[in-house]
Amino acid sequence: MPPVNFNFYRHLSSNPTQRLCPIAQSHASILRKLKDLKPLQQIHAQIITSGLTHNTFLSNSLMNAYVYCGLLADAKQIFHHTPCKNVVSWTILISGLAKNDCFVEAIDVFREMIMGDFKPNAVTISSVLPAFANLGLIRIAKSVHCFWVRGGFEGNVFVETALVDMYSKFGCMGVARQLFESMSERNVVSWNAIVSGYSDHGFSEEAIDLFNLMRRKGLLVDFYTIMSLIPASLSVGCLQVGTGIHGFIIRTGYENDKHIKTALMDIYVSHNCVDDAHRVFSEMSVKDVAAWTLMLTGFSSGRHWDRAIKHFNKMLGIQNLKLDSIALMGILSSCSHSGALQQGRRVHALAIKTCFANNIFVGSAVIDMYANCGNLEDAKRFFYGMGEKDVVCWNAMIAGNGMNGYGTDAIDLFLQMKGSGLDPDESTFVSVLYACSHAGMVYEGLQIFYHMVKTSHVIPNLQHYACVIDILGRAGQLDAAYSFINNMPFQPDFDVYSTLLGACRIHEIFEMEPNDAGYYVLLSNMYALAGNWEGVKMTRASLRSKRLKKDPGFSSIEINQEIYTFMAGEKDHPQYFKIEGILKGLILKIKKAGYVPNTNVLLQDVSDDMKKDILYHHSEKMAIAFGLMRTKPGTIIRITKNLRTCDDCHSASKFVSKVFGRVLVIKDANRFHVFQDGVCSCRDYW
Repeated sequence: MPPVNFNFYRHLSSNPTQRLCPIAQSHASILRKLKDLKPLQQIHAQIITSGLTHNTFLSNSLMNAYVYCGLLADAKQIFHHTPCKNVVSWTILISGLAKNDCFVEAIDVFREMIMGDFKPNAVTISSVLPAFANLGLIRIAKSVHCFWVRGGFEGNVFVETALVDMYSKFGCMGVARQLFESMSERNVVSWNAIVSGYSDHGFSEEAIDLFNLMRRKGLLVDFYTIMSLIPASLSVGCLQVGTGIHGFIIRTGYENDKHIKTALMDIYVSHNCVDDAHRVFSEMSVKDVAAWTLMLTGFSSGRHWDRAIKHFNKMLGIQNLKLDSIALMGILSSCSHSGALQQGRRVHALAIKTCFANNIFVGSAVIDMYANCGNLEDAKRFFYGMGEKDVVCWNAMIAGNGMNGYGTDAIDLFLQMKGSGLDPDESTFVSVLYACSHAGMVYEGLQIFYHMVKTSHVIPNLQHYACVIDILGRAGQLDAAYSFINNMPFQPDFDVYSTLLGACRIHEIFEMEPNDAGYYVLLSNMYALAGNWEGVKMTRASLRSKRLKKDPGFSSIEINQEIYTFMAGEKDHPQYFKIEGILKGLILKIKKAGYVPNTNVLLQDVSDDMKKDILYHHSEKMAIAFGLMRTKPGTIIRITKNLRTCDDCHSASKFVSKVFGRVLVIKDANRFHVFQDGVCSCRDYW
């Protein structure tokens, strides 16, 4: 049966409730054009005063107008007061409920319609199918599909498109594709349904192939086609595909749509092309909280932490922009990684003010921020003050203790977590094994690992095995570590080998992961330790030939809520000349106290004087000098470094803490080091 048209009822004269007088015709004509609530209510009032409320055609028109305005309660009231309902009446209500995500109610109304001996038409079926799809009611949906086929109503593009979309949402892509291929007529919505289905279920190449076929057949794409295509390009993981889609969007004139621009930002953020994402963001005339938050996430995940903090401060200045939990988690992550404790406290206060502090996800980010900024006491205070804690919160607290060198406390928390009734997950065991590794707790670490193997539902993965190898390797038990690798139930990956490499200087890893610059640097250092400078040159030549780059060492320090970053040997820093004076005085003072530069850590074939100069300009020493210059005596100096701190900087920091009477909190790639009165919290075990 073809879709029913309202105009059909104008010609009915046998029933006075269907007959349209000139006034009714005028009202019906106006209702079709209305899009705003106030004039709709005025026309509704006129219909009531004119005594036309029992006219089915007008009632249907009124229902349709109220549904368009999203006022389902009014639409339902009109429906229930319509004495002579027809198929159109039922269909309008079902469609309105489904489009407003009232799926259960839409299905209930559909059931009442069938029980009332009303035969659904194509529009009814295509309206109710999305409700089954969104609720996952595949068996009922199949029965409705069978009802449609048995009735001999096949060949309708709207119903067939709805069926393709429904089976796609169920994940039955084979059925969806079969239906799509059997369609005698396809429109752009049909193509969008199948492209979206493949894209949503990870069949990215199929989605892109269908999109290309769609273009070859001459169909014009629309907003929904593009929004289906962008997730497919993300799944492919190829930036070139994403930039190609960006170019296509510009050519087709959709580049100014805010939703498409936000999706394009997501492409660039996922490939760590933060500047490209920011360029798209800057071009947006209207930016909603999703766009601001995505850009914040891009800065944070791309390790542009100072830019993330500045971006967040701009967000706070935008009127009517309500922060959500994702934005708060993003900025807390940036504060955590950059060691920006002052900014982190400010965000924590903002979370309390906006009632997000009780959100478990924000709460775990607050714990992580305090722990990663070396303020374990505040992390504990917040953790124990939480009303509800999930596994992520416990993991954050356990990891925080481990990073700060409190292995025993991490194990106690692990036991408390189990006692609370929560089951540890993979991340829990990684956190507690990491804590054991950095506290030298070999026996405890092995006991926890074997407990996981024997009694836990968690199956150990390569990360857990790498932690155990690190525990054994750091303790000098190299034979045990090597034997442990040989007895692993699966093939070791490059992380496992690199962990052992750090302990015993073997390099089988290069057969596994030849495109990671860090391992070439490690191999180069091994040659340098052996005095094999030819090997050093050869390794560095390989590094250059593969166009790989080592991450440069940098240290950051937060002063008055602003992040300052220093690169190793950076002599063109704006503050360099002031820092240089402080640095020279610092070196002289700690030398008098017994500091001797450890030139052995510098694995370069240069003179000793040159080595000393390079050591003096390591990034953490420059950050310490800047901190001494810009903070009051007695202030704790907090520094974050992206790499492992070297032996020389570790030794120098101990002397600085003693000579200048300052507490230095330095977080490197491995853990926290708290230097006070010439002693480090790691007890020289890191």
